[in-house]
Amino acid sequence: MGPKGMGFPTDGVDNHGWKLYIASMVMIIFAGLVVVARCIGRVYLYNFGVDDIVIIISLLFSVVLSGAVQVAIGNGYGMHKADLTAIELETALRWFFIAQTPYKVTICLNKVATILLYLRIFVTQKFQIAAYTVMGIIIAWTIGAVTSTIFQCVPVAGAWNRKLDATCINTDIFWIAYAVMNILTDVMVLALPIAPIMALQLSTRNKLMICAIFMMGGFVTVTSILRAASVKNSLANKSDTTWNFIDRGIWTLIEANSGIIGACLPALRQPLARTFPHIFGSITRNSNYEDDRGPGKGTYPLSSLPRQASSSALWHGGAHGRPIVSSGSETIMERTSDERCFIDEGVDGNDSGSEMLGPHGISRTVKVARTPFHVHTKGITMPRMPRQSLNKRILV
Repeated sequence: MGPKGMGFPTDGVDNHGWKLYIASMVMIIFAGLVVVARCIGRVYLYNFGVDDIVIIISLLFSVVLSGAVQVAIGNGYGMHKADLTAIELETALRWFFIAQTPYKVTICLNKVATILLYLRIFVTQKFQIAAYTVMGIIIAWTIGAVTSTIFQCVPVAGAWNRKLDATCINTDIFWIAYAVMNILTDVMVLALPIAPIMALQLSTRNKLMICAIFMMGGFVTVTSILRAASVKNSLANKSDTTWNFIDRGIWTLIEANSGIIGACLPALRQPLARTFPHIFGSITRNSNYEDDRGPGKGTYPLSSLPRQASSSALWHGGAHGRPIVSSGSETIMERTSDERCFIDEGVDGNDSGSEMLGPHGISRTVKVARTPFHVHTKGITMPRMPRQSLNKRILV
């Protein structure tokens, strides 16, 4: 903490840096708690993945962002330039410059983490091509933006030391361009899951319910728009940047940390459904394996079932081409769809192919018949196996 503390006014000198300081503390604590809740849930379900690692890294960059902002406030950011010494002004602007890079990295990682979550759920080739394309655009734009931020002036120190004879880019145009592109990429990420969801054989109401799960982080786009407006307003008076850029800084912190929170919300759907069942109620399809011991016994996740098997398979899927269990030593490809973020497991006695909307949301029963067979071993013929069914709740 610098000589100006948390940015509260002292000795009759105007200072509203405390607004930015408190915003940084509140947002980073809130975002940190949400990430911890997400990671605990993922570890508990044994499906901690790359998207969780990315969001943790994003949180770390957000911590760096908040730390840089707080040091800038401690050195006079939030006060009028006229009330600062030359050293205080240079120090405050230098830390403001340092904060710009982790902000952009955090924004990028939030979107990448969201796309990686999508890729764990929507496994079709068409969707994955679209998702990786959007991810490539986001990463490429961020690399360019970070490079432009660091080298906005040559020499670099010219970004905070106006006494140097430096050559700088037009930062006004750059900041507006970045804000606009940020909003566009937000919309691209939000739009990714809409097409596969709308292709489902469900009613419009149920499709909208599923879309709502994936768009719970859409409020981040709203914060991006509000920050863009704040950036535009701050450029009207750049002569007193340390005083006039506080509101813009607040929206920067809100946007970065809201992105972290928004990226975590879909992964927290199950705990949210238990806390707010009328808002985040489950949307599922029925599919638990039932063996001879009775309903609900001997169950296992459908995501663990093989997707491809040879013609010697004992179990054969229905019209959707989902072989279940294969015999022999052939290689088996497992399903990669991460359904557990959105599934409420259980067993219902629905008819095959039926759809229902009950206390646990939308359900559909999928029946898979066991194919009769004989096995000859040393002259002994094994008896024909009985017909059984496969039922498990999966996301539709």
